[in-house]
Amino acid sequence: MARIGILGAGSWGTALAILLHDNGHDVTVWSIHEEEVETLNTTRRHERKLPGVEIPEGIVFTTDMKETMSDKDVCVLAVPSPFIRSTCQKMKQYVRAGQIIVNVAKGIEENTLYTLTDIIEEELPYADACVLSGPSHAEEVSRRLPTTCVVSSRTRKTAEYLRSVFVSPVFRVYISRICWELNWGGR
Repeated sequence: MARIGILGAGSWGTALAILLHDNGHDVTVWSIHEEEVETLNTTRRHERKLPGVEIPEGIVFTTDMKETMSDKDVCVLAVPSPFIRSTCQKMKQYVRAGQIIVNVAKGIEENTLYTLTDIIEEELPYADACVLSGPSHAEEVSRRLPTTCVVSSRTRKTAEYLRSVFVSPVFRVYISRICWELNWGGR
């Protein structure tokens, strides 16, 4: 069992929380919105984003970033792409050297044209930045429908570890070797 912190309680963050909880992991999800956290903890539903999906009782929702990140094996960064840099800046004080940060958002930074992983590496250079990407949809993952994703990391060891954390009978995870083979060229 891994200890997982998810930053972002939107549809994708919540769907991955359900998947990871189903896989037997200890999952804590952070949101900046107190009302959202209160609703998710109380109703165990995210009706606006994932209608009809019940959220397992074992998943903890909080506005406390320290609680979400401290002593976690993996932190999943599931905030919308325009907020990746500002969220990383808030995370700095809680990220330990070598901590695995998995970006699951899509996009690039408008002003710099950096990828989201570039931003994570710039803001948190001591972390182990990785990517998990579809083709997948939060609605399908939250309903436990079969789907696939690809994980990529600078090292095979981290990529294989993340595959073992995320893979399930309905969630297949492939590993992209290009990052460690090409040494993830960066910007």
